[in-house]
Amino acid sequence: MRTRSVVFAAILIAFAVSVIARDTTKELVVDLRFVPQEGVHSTSADLAPSMIEQTVAVTIEDGRNQADPLVIGDGTNDDDKTFPIRASTDLKQYAAEAAQQIVASWGLKTASPADRQLAIRLTRFYVNEGNKALGSVYASEVKVTYKLSDKNGKPLYEGAASGTAHRYGRARSAQNCSEVLSDAFKEAIANTLSDSVLQSAWASGKGTVATPAASAPAKESVEERLKKLDELLKKGLITKEEHQKRRAEILKEI
Repeated sequence: MRTRSVVFAAILIAFAVSVIARDTTKELVVDLRFVPQEGVHSTSADLAPSMIEQTVAVTIEDGRNQADPLVIGDGTNDDDKTFPIRASTDLKQYAAEAAQQIVASWGLKTASPADRQLAIRLTRFYVNEGNKALGSVYASEVKVTYKLSDKNGKPLYEGAASGTAHRYGRARSAQNCSEVLSDAFKEAIANTLSDSVLQSAWASGKGTVATPAASAPAKESVEERLKKLDELLKKGLITKEEHQKRRAEILKEI
């Protein structure tokens, strides 16, 4: 009898350990792969011939500024509890390799050093899995800012772009996560390179980056303007009639 009790207790302990283990492994880990689904979400950029003639060096920066850089999304279980979606590898490396593959497929020639430098900064790279009765709906969003420079590092243009994608798939599918993130990233790159102002700066090599406008002089108050007007009259630089006319114009602005 005692032996049975010991065995039963051991089974209970093993069951409890397994439950705890499942509770701590609810996250979905994604081995990110660049696998755009052209049949579902086809995206490309219309590049000017002058862009193809010049070489480009594309660099990637992770600018998401989050505590855990491996977190790339979230999802819901059957019980509607949220779980995190994490990448198994560095996002920066994935994005750099994907960007190289994208621009090469569109005919751009990459090199280092190059005629043009395109620095892309990821500001959002996220996927959400919405659990449904059968399967799940995956939605992704990628946002970037970018800076185009010439071969000497002179800024030519700065901007921002984004891409989205969604599809229906299997529940807790790392493959489906990679697919929609690939589509969204590809669309963001396409929107970047399709920017007409960027293409113009790329071709001409002339900067179109906005520079801070010169500070406009502070507008004088009514009191200051009337005081100056009185001084002009005292110095004999204007007539009494001119003084009265200008004074009336200033006072109308009150």
